[in-house]
Amino acid sequence: MIKISSKTSTNLSIALSIVFFVALIFGAVIMPYFVDMLVGTPEEIAVRPFFLAEGETVVLVIAYMVLAIAMLADVLLFLLLRRVQKELVFTPESVALIRGISWCAILIGGLFLVLTYYFKLALVVAVAAVFLGLCLRVVKNVIEKATEIKCENDLTV
Repeated sequence: MIKISSKTSTNLSIALSIVFFVALIFGAVIMPYFVDMLVGTPEEIAVRPFFLAEGETVVLVIAYMVLAIAMLADVLLFLLLRRVQKELVFTPESVALIRGISWCAILIGGLFLVLTYYFKLALVVAVAAVFLGLCLRVVKNVIEKATEIKCENDLTV
């Protein structure tokens, strides 16, 4: 396995975060076309047929909500990575950023759960997103506890 330095890894993560944000903007532009394509999905994937325009509108609104939350999560991730660059990891602000990212993942999972009404496969994405949010909550709790210990140690010195 190739090992890269911590600084290089952080810089690579920041670059990927920026690329992902640009991809999300592109996704916002093509979202109506993407939803139109989903409307024509085979019966095996879609649960509800789209013979009503309201179904397509609901899916489009949920898709844009997911996109907005993903953009928020990406901005929070970018801010967290900048804090890592400045070696400000074990701080309440970093914990708050991780908390925000975890809630974004859970919210996205909830929105995909709503989409299971229209698409069976959305359940898989919903479960994965909620599990990711749960994992981030655990990481947040670990970082939060480490921050408390660091603060206690700083006071005793």
